[in-house]
Amino acid sequence: MRLGFAVPIFANPGVPDFRTPNAERLDWDEVRSAVLEAERLGYDALWVADHMFLGRDGAIYEGWTTLSVLAGMTSSMRLGTIHLGNEFRHAPLTAKMAATLDVQSGGRLELFVDPGWRERELTAYGYEWEPDRAVRAARVAEAIELAKLLWSGEPVSYAGEHYRLDEAICTPTPVQRPHPPIWIGEAFDEATLDLIATHADVWNSMPAGLDVLREKIAKVEAACEARGRDPRTLRKTLETQVLIYDERAEGERLFERFAQLRQQHPSGEAMRDVVAFVAQTNAELGRDELTFDDLRDEFVIGTPDEVRAKLEAYRALGIDEVICWFMDFPEATSMRRLMQEVAPALAGGEVAA
Repeated sequence: MRLGFAVPIFANPGVPDFRTPNAERLDWDEVRSAVLEAERLGYDALWVADHMFLGRDGAIYEGWTTLSVLAGMTSSMRLGTIHLGNEFRHAPLTAKMAATLDVQSGGRLELFVDPGWRERELTAYGYEWEPDRAVRAARVAEAIELAKLLWSGEPVSYAGEHYRLDEAICTPTPVQRPHPPIWIGEAFDEATLDLIATHADVWNSMPAGLDVLREKIAKVEAACEARGRDPRTLRKTLETQVLIYDERAEGERLFERFAQLRQQHPSGEAMRDVVAFVAQTNAELGRDELTFDDLRDEFVIGTPDEVRAKLEAYRALGIDEVICWFMDFPEATSMRRLMQEVAPALAGGEVAA
């Protein structure tokens, strides 16, 4: 099982079900140090989210810029986009950017693209909002088609419903052949499932417990079969939150700290539309009052042995990579223990002392 490090490029203090609940502020030095530590520890990939504003105060680094900077700071980890918003950038330009970053990073790019979901975020920045997700998914399908054509290095003319090219040239081409892996996430509706079954090399789920994830995988595999694709040709991955401790009381104390942080740092305007989206991806996380045990069910939380068992259960469902948000960041305890104590056991080795 591959383990990826989700780069904490926003702070969301006190909200235990959304990514960075222990971070009170955004700090570039902390982010940079965490990425360098992740590479030293041996994480397989780093992953950067793509938003204009997110977290308690909306402060977040722009995704593609950040990924490019981190590409120059690292040498071994693969470089992933988390739900790269197709609506934020002209798709042919994204294809050119992807080719460039793949070349300059030595073939490390994982291109995770998304039709987008935050109407408020787009309209706030002056983009037009397309309310029909099927149309947005169709735009992603064309974006992937034209990207693959451009990555051939030959002049490309393309006349789609949403994009047009006239003898466009995209060289140098990506290092990876036939192209950087294409990731698509979630399993919302038929349009999304069609996108996954037709165009994805890798499917990703947002955080989900074993029962919810099992249902999602069944939908995705059924969509592949309905379209004549062998589901085994689609890699299945999970984005989730991770917390490792020696005793449950440690986790409960952190959960209590989150409650204190919520009072000290109430969420502002930047997050008011996110709660509904989280519930859409997993109804178990959409409840008003989540308990510590709710978090343990839906995330990867526990002692090293419990975390290993949860990851092995995910692997038994077919998950071969986990993108990890560490709930105790800016502390590095969980990110270190996952690689030093849990990963060797997952690989069949001995747990480190």
